[in-house]
Amino acid sequence: MTIRVGVIGAGWVARSRYLPRLAAERGAALVAVFDRNPERAAQAATTFRVPLGTDNREAFFDQRLDAVAVCTPPFTHAELTVEALEHGCHVLTEKPMAMSAQEATAMQAAAQQKGRLLCVSHNFLFSRAVQRAEAGRQKAGAVQYVLGLQLSSDRRRLPDWYEQLPGGLLFDELPHLLYLLQHYLGRLRLEGVRVSRRSAAGHPTITEIQVMGEQGPGQATVISGAPVSEWHVTVIMQDGVVDLDLFRDVAIRLSPDGTHRAADVLKTSARAILEHERGFVTSGIRMATGRLFWGHDVLIRRFLGAVAGREPVPVHPADSLAIVALTDNILAALRPN
Repeated sequence: MTIRVGVIGAGWVARSRYLPRLAAERGAALVAVFDRNPERAAQAATTFRVPLGTDNREAFFDQRLDAVAVCTPPFTHAELTVEALEHGCHVLTEKPMAMSAQEATAMQAAAQQKGRLLCVSHNFLFSRAVQRAEAGRQKAGAVQYVLGLQLSSDRRRLPDWYEQLPGGLLFDELPHLLYLLQHYLGRLRLEGVRVSRRSAAGHPTITEIQVMGEQGPGQATVISGAPVSEWHVTVIMQDGVVDLDLFRDVAIRLSPDGTHRAADVLKTSARAILEHERGFVTSGIRMATGRLFWGHDVLIRRFLGAVAGREPVPVHPADSLAIVALTDNILAALRPN
């Protein structure tokens, strides 16, 4: 079975993540790219040897597509996803799933009505770092606390549409931390939000979010305008700690350090250094050779496997809907009284 796939959007995320992976997947035929900018659509089609690059949505959906990847700004996800589902396509859409829980619920309902799969790109769940951490998770006991920390530098590449989002860049990037906290803690309930702004009307600069999950508490802290960009998730368990360095796609696993004597501290430090160096070399080689996809490669392969009926959808829409509903509550807490 050859799955005919189209990609909506020919921006950075489509060109660097989806188009190269879809073009390389066996059992999939990448047949069309749509973008409202005809030159960008044509260029992407040429680069990735796609038969059709177009700014005409009717022509795009005329290609007898089995599946569609939606790689456009968040405020377009609901409309484009529902349209693709109505054309009988299975859909893999970028995060955030939608602008509100109401939109996300409508997307899920459309998928159920049409009998098609809907999957949201929670890509870091399938990254090498998270998968490596899973291997030793059973030995470390119950999760006690999870901390997500995101430092975002304004000097790095940013989408030109993020200012249009509620909360700015926070809205676009926060789902990564939230779905990872949900992965380790189960369904999350908002406990509190503390926010700092440069001005009363500006987007948040420091946002601290406390949550309670089925397995215990956690926190996500996002700092905008930082001097460097770093994304980390630290999972504290009964008999060990895992730190996920998301940007470098590295997982560091630490065992209990005993009585914390000098020898114990040195042993723990040596393990942290060695694991980070080993992971850095592996990920560095992949990054330098264009083979580091931060989980998108595995996610896309598994989504296509679900379309072919070989496995379940890799991210259930109910999990994504829970993240959108939580984001709604966070945004409500951010609004000035």
